[in-house]
Amino acid sequence: MIPIKQEIELIKKNYDKTIDLVDGLPFSQKKQIKTIEYYNNSKYLNGQFDELEREKPFFNILNAICDVENAAKDLDTKDIQITSDDANHYLESWLLSKDIYVWMKETNFAKTLNDMRDIHTRYGSLLVKKVLKDGELILELPEWKNTLTDQVDIIKGAIIETHWMTANQLAKMTEWKKEGIKKVIDKIKGGGSSKRVPIYEVRGEFSKATYKDAEGQKYTNDDETEFSYQLYYIAGNPIESGKKDTYETYEMLYCEDDTERVYKYLARKPKAGRSFGVGVMEEGEEAQVWTNDAVLKQARAMEYTTKVIGQSASKKLKGRNLLTETDDGTILETEQDKPITALNLLPSGGLQQYGMLITQWYDQLQKTTSAYAAQRGDTPPSGTPFRLQATVLQQSSTVFKTLQQEMGIFITEIIEDWILPHLATKLNKAHILSYDFSPEELKEIDNKFTAKEANQRAIDKILAGEMVTQEEYDGWIENYDEFIKQTKSQRFIDIPKDFYKNLKAKVTVNITGEQRNKAATLESLNNILITYASNPNLSQDPVASQLLTKIIELSGAGISPISITGAINEKAKKDAETLEQNAMMQTKSPVASPMTLQANPQPQNA
Repeated sequence: MIPIKQEIELIKKNYDKTIDLVDGLPFSQKKQIKTIEYYNNSKYLNGQFDELEREKPFFNILNAICDVENAAKDLDTKDIQITSDDANHYLESWLLSKDIYVWMKETNFAKTLNDMRDIHTRYGSLLVKKVLKDGELILELPEWKNTLTDQVDIIKGAIIETHWMTANQLAKMTEWKKEGIKKVIDKIKGGGSSKRVPIYEVRGEFSKATYKDAEGQKYTNDDETEFSYQLYYIAGNPIESGKKDTYETYEMLYCEDDTERVYKYLARKPKAGRSFGVGVMEEGEEAQVWTNDAVLKQARAMEYTTKVIGQSASKKLKGRNLLTETDDGTILETEQDKPITALNLLPSGGLQQYGMLITQWYDQLQKTTSAYAAQRGDTPPSGTPFRLQATVLQQSSTVFKTLQQEMGIFITEIIEDWILPHLATKLNKAHILSYDFSPEELKEIDNKFTAKEANQRAIDKILAGEMVTQEEYDGWIENYDEFIKQTKSQRFIDIPKDFYKNLKAKVTVNITGEQRNKAATLESLNNILITYASNPNLSQDPVASQLLTKIIELSGAGISPISITGAINEKAKKDAETLEQNAMMQTKSPVASPMTLQANPQPQNA
């Protein structure tokens, strides 16, 4: 049996090691993350000053490349579509999409998507954590600099997150062991309110014996061979040692056995032998190093060539500095035939070569990351063929499209595995949906839910043994219509209990569909128009009506089936009323009109 405190030390030790991808090709996840953090902040790994204590400029070429990829593979909440597998349930899926949109707005899910995209781009690895706080689902994105994982298999190995907490924050953790919290607070009491202690959140598969040992329970030999997924919160105790804090002991604060797995992981570009993916920062590391080298040499050359130095054979001027010792207009005495001349320090073509070298490395970076200047909308160099520009854009767009689809699949998995089950529990309770609808949507919703409300009142009265008259029923319809009209474009819809029952069976999440643009949207709308024009009496055919609903759902045109079908039904209703009125007019009109006499009748031929 290995105690959990020893397990932590072993995990740390393995994380600090360098692994060999193949012979002679080492990799350290810890060093790679450190490099990314430095480059994110435009800092050198070997210090910010040179041997002469001069500050070194950092010519960051990677952050702009990251912005290009982020823009190219952007996914927003509008790209999350809820569609029904059954045309008969499109109302549920449509209302669910509104309910989910409200949840995403309340939880700021759009920002979470942006942060996920940026981490995926920069680090090449994205770790998402499911957290339930006060009954609400929260998606956390652990910072890689504070996370220790298995370098070979991140998601299956143990994961340690480091949280730095103050005494005040520790005191609020009511579910943790009080004795352990008190010991930690006592040890940091003298450090003031801002003093923090590392809290290690450890999740992974350990033996049952390890868990029982942490709980102070007896364990058997069988417990040492049986494993389970466990959770620990352990404090590192700070002990003052000179100017630095060292953490040589641990204090158990919380432990849990057979706990839920709460992490999902996505690698941008996987590489054999390691689990950590390849991000833009790593792809462009070589280009960044040599670009900085060229920029530094260029800066030093310019510093050297801009110095004003004079030369003269005159001993009278030896050691003098004309810039500090003379004013404008001063006349200097020199020896005969020994004038003062300027010393030419300009290098022969060096500065231009440095500039060419910087350009070459940047071009190589664009090829490596597929983030060309054209992708950013920059004007191409004069003489660049248009067809070549279009080809470059198409190739880079294909690369980014693949990355976007992988992100979409990953987000879809999170929605289906975490968000929808959480919302199924939350939304299947009777609740109020508040949303701003279009006029067509409002009309259809009001008709359906007015009838539902009236029917429910009638059922309640009948079950209570009371009679319901037609006048009373019509009064409920009228009153409810007046009530909901007061809310203008916003509706507070009473969603009944179990309205979204069997949610996953009815609903699919489509986030990897192609990004909607104006051309695609217009094409989809045109196709829908052609479909309707070929059969304007769709409302009279249930099969055709359901097929049109499905077409609208899958078109991605940004319009709701409720809106279209409501308009079709409204037109059919008006057409029926017009036909009825025409029929009534025909009934009231004379059967035949009187014959008109001719003034000068012509005789008939024999």
